Order: sequence, then C-alpha cells, then structure tokens
Amino acid sequence: MTRSTDNGPEGRVGYWAAFGYQNHVIPVEDPRRTGRDLIALCGVMAAPEDVTTRDGRPTCSVCAIEVRSGRIDLRS
Repeated sequence: MTRSTDNGPEGRVGYWAAFGYQNHVIPVEDPRRTGRDLIALCGVMAAPEDVTTRDGRPTCSVCAIEVRSGRIDLRS
C-alpha cells in the first residue's frame, strides 16, 4: 500500500489519546470538527480538557483498524 505524504485521505496524521473508556486516534486535521470538541476516527467526541495521553485503557477497535490499514500516520 502506498501512502501519500500530504495530509490527504491516504496521508492523514493523527495521535493516540485517552478519553471515555478507551484509547482513540484523533486526526490532526478533521473537516468534521466545527467547534472545540475533538473527534476520534471512530466518531467519539470529547472536550479537550477530558483528553489525556494514551494509557492502560482498552484500545478502540475502529481506531486500531484505521491505524493498521495505513490510512493514518501516527505522531506523538
């Protein structure tokens, strides 16, 4: 699979974050976001103050599949 180097559909950039009951991937640039809430790849939303770095919570399976597929590059 070839990845693009820009931030297009096959070259999106995101990071792992913990909120709610799981760890999710939050895209750096997300056209779905209109307010201040962050939206994970799977669609779960959270206020920025409720988000922490990845921890021991279970990993969201939808976000994990997107990462494994290569459709998103992870940044720390």
